[in-house]
Amino acid sequence: PDFNMKSAASLRRGSLFALALSLALCPALAQAQEPAAPAAAPAEPPTAAPDAVLPAPVGPAPTALEPSPPPVSEAPPPPAPLATPPAAPTPPPIDAKASVANPDTPSLHLFARVNSVIQSKSQKRLNDYRFESILVVPGFKGQVKPWFSYTFNAVGYAESFDNAQLRILDATAQFKIVAPLQVWAGRLVVPFDRFNLSGPYRNLIWNFPGFYAGRPRIGGENSQFGRDSGVAVWGSVLDGAFKYYGMVHQLEHGERSPRFSGRLSASLLDREPGYFVSSSYLGERDVIAVGIGAQYQSNGRLQPNMDATLPPTVLGDLWSATADVFVEKRFGQSGTATLEAAYYRYDEHRAMNSGYYGVLAYLLPWQLGVGRAQVGVRAQRALAQEDIPTEQDLSGLDVSASYLMNGFNLRLAADYSRQWLGGGLVANAVSLGLQFGRP
Repeated sequence: PDFNMKSAASLRRGSLFALALSLALCPALAQAQEPAAPAAAPAEPPTAAPDAVLPAPVGPAPTALEPSPPPVSEAPPPPAPLATPPAAPTPPPIDAKASVANPDTPSLHLFARVNSVIQSKSQKRLNDYRFESILVVPGFKGQVKPWFSYTFNAVGYAESFDNAQLRILDATAQFKIVAPLQVWAGRLVVPFDRFNLSGPYRNLIWNFPGFYAGRPRIGGENSQFGRDSGVAVWGSVLDGAFKYYGMVHQLEHGERSPRFSGRLSASLLDREPGYFVSSSYLGERDVIAVGIGAQYQSNGRLQPNMDATLPPTVLGDLWSATADVFVEKRFGQSGTATLEAAYYRYDEHRAMNSGYYGVLAYLLPWQLGVGRAQVGVRAQRALAQEDIPTEQDLSGLDVSASYLMNGFNLRLAADYSRQWLGGGLVANAVSLGLQFGRP
């Protein structure tokens, strides 16, 4: 029994020693051997009994396999293209109640014309100098809608500061349906002859045509300053190649028939598209324009009574007609030439029942200091009614020179005038004037 007990104890100690030696050798073997590539898994050894000693591995150690190369990384995909930014959102509709459309700011303007005369009291000699008149026109104009605009002008006129007059010159509402169809209403320029549509602002000869001492003007049958109150329908076709005007006016006199005025005009070269024209474009255009006009008023020819408290005497129907031609041509470095002519005819109740004038002018090509010079000559004549033996024909001649520092907006002028007034009467005068502003 003692032998068996000793043998059993020795056997247990040998087993424990073999197990410890095996556990010590396993980490060294594990460090000397690289991990094997994945392969078919070896068969599992049989499971030992709890106290069994594991046998040592037999044969040479397995050759270490090359490590597998790391997987090749694929190139990153290109970035997606940037999306097109969305269009700006449409602004919400404006609330009409919360927003009020502001009309265009009116443009202010001022025009002034000052005239002085060298002339004797007898009008024959040039030995006296006097202030003759001043004309001042302040005003404004603007546009409320593309189809509606307006103009307002006042006028101050004086032959001396003691008899100065201030009144409304223009007060016009202007409706533009399309360029060939426009309606103007209020107080405005009567569309009859070319001179009236160019006005005093753009008159080439400093003195106005058709005026003779103490006689009614040879020109349109209009109120003072060429204006009247009424309604005009007019239009510009092909940008001014053709224009028409029709106006009914003198509507403030309810006891009288209205007066009708009309005009047709055509521009053959450069156009004149607006309501107004000019007696010279100062080298800016080549123009050939022709026009005709007419006026009529039933029982409109009146003769004032000596007694101002009595109504005027009705002589009969009023009518007048006119025809005019205007030519302006640029000659490059040689300047600009202007030719204008007009003819007037009236009813038999007017003492001077026909007349005409002609203008020839030249704009010098050279710059003279701060401006340019334009010279012109005008001849005019008024023919008396043959049935009135006391009346005689009248005629006149004007020689005018202007120094234009900003076109007609800044102008110095000198004009020599000689008129033959019948019965041996002759009038001579030299006018010196200044014009400035923008009408």
